[in-house]
Amino acid sequence: MKKIVLTLSVALLIVSCAVKLIPPTQPDVDRMQTKYPGYTLEELNQGKALFEKHCADCHGLKNPTKFSEEKWQNIVPKMVKKVNKKHPNAVDDKDRELILKYVITMNGHPKE
Repeated sequence: MKKIVLTLSVALLIVSCAVKLIPPTQPDVDRMQTKYPGYTLEELNQGKALFEKHCADCHGLKNPTKFSEEKWQNIVPKMVKKVNKKHPNAVDDKDRELILKYVITMNGHPKE
């Protein structure tokens, strides 16, 4: 019985610490139109899906607000190389850009 309680407690702790990503919205896209002309909500959501899929494969998801834009510009290419080493050609240049635009856009999301 103690093992079950301990296992459930650890599982609950892990779930409670998981990053809850804010769903992208059109105002997020609108805020970035100067930086990324023609950027769409569909592209932002694709970037989020790719971020969740590939980044969670090796480690827990990081909140986009955790790092500055400059740091993300260094982190994403390095992580893409690691993913592609593990799973050749899993993330192409277009996907890398979608992930980078997603984290940079959501990095500037207004705090709630």
